[in-house]
Amino acid sequence: MKQSVVLLFILLNCNLFAQTDNKQFLAVKLMPAEFQKQLKTVNSEFKFAYGMRLDSTMRDIRNYSFDTIHKFIYKETDYEKIFRCPFWLAMDSTRFCKFIPELINALTDTTYIGLTNANDVTIWCRVKAGQLKQNSLNYQIDDDIFRVCGRASWILKRLTKNEYGIIRCDTKMDDIKAIQKLWWKWLKTLKIK
Repeated sequence: MKQSVVLLFILLNCNLFAQTDNKQFLAVKLMPAEFQKQLKTVNSEFKFAYGMRLDSTMRDIRNYSFDTIHKFIYKETDYEKIFRCPFWLAMDSTRFCKFIPELINALTDTTYIGLTNANDVTIWCRVKAGQLKQNSLNYQIDDDIFRVCGRASWILKRLTKNEYGIIRCDTKMDDIKAIQKLWWKWLKTLKIK
């Protein structure tokens, strides 16, 4: 009797979850091979970047909330926290399914946030402006991640390996909107019919 009650409970819960499961815009099996490969690459880079650390950083990144990542993208100045965003997003399809449309929408958000702790990154338009030092050994980012639009562009490229344009310090809004339009067009190719 006890076993049948447990079995009935399990079946009811499975049925409940099946009914409330909303379709995602992107079915993993329908993803382009390049997108699947890039997500695997980002996940491998995450293990390489944080796997040898003795602290809890790797676990902390895995356990960030949607709100934390949202704050990193829209308000955080610390480069290390922005650097973690693509890793967190690539870990779970629920995460990137939710954030990709938001990131595409954010491409036209030119809000300036700034960047600190960026000694190991080069953003050429910020080097020219004197806000970063040039170092040929640094990690190079073409997009202006001092602003929301540049962060959104950089994260989208890191997740998908698609290149629809660079959002630099001086990129005009018409050009940003053209880049955004290409991202929306790409996204529509992934929607479940």
